[in-house]
Amino acid sequence: MGYASDINWRKSYGPKPGFSIGTPGVGVVADHFTVDGYHILTRLTVDGVFPAVTGSIGVTLKVFEFPAGVHRLLAGRMKIALTALDGNVDADAPELSLGDTAVTGAVVTMTTAAWENLLTAQVPTNCSGSVTDKAILQVTAAHLLNEAAGDKDVFLNVADAWAGAEAALPITGEIWLDWVRMTSAEE
Repeated sequence: MGYASDINWRKSYGPKPGFSIGTPGVGVVADHFTVDGYHILTRLTVDGVFPAVTGSIGVTLKVFEFPAGVHRLLAGRMKIALTALDGNVDADAPELSLGDTAVTGAVVTMTTAAWENLLTAQVPTNCSGSVTDKAILQVTAAHLLNEAAGDKDVFLNVADAWAGAEAALPITGEIWLDWVRMTSAEE
């Protein structure tokens, strides 16, 4: 393949003009890879902070919002590390999941299906920088179909009976979402 052909080939790998490809959350950078503007692989680079934790509580970080219209989530991967700033929960092993609903309340596990319907709860070794790496080939039994009026948010949820009080719980790593747009234009 010559240089000119290589440039033209690369140009064909962008999103379709006029299509939104989603919005990253605060502390998140999104990169999108697509062949035809419909099948999209989104890499979310997370460098954020969970709210303060103490006692039994679940907290959340919104990492992505899918665009308007209908889409189907095929697969996902989470490669995340929690690093406690104050060191009060270094040995904690909380549940960490992806869901289309934010975890709330005095909970120690993901007791509501929507808190972990995109990637089921995983337990990191600790909160002192160990990486939790989980990939799924299929998000649900028949993939997750999100209708035009469906919930477009993606939350990174964490819950535990925390060993101490932590003013901030930084979170770093990557989340990959493999999804297909099922509309030909914004709806």
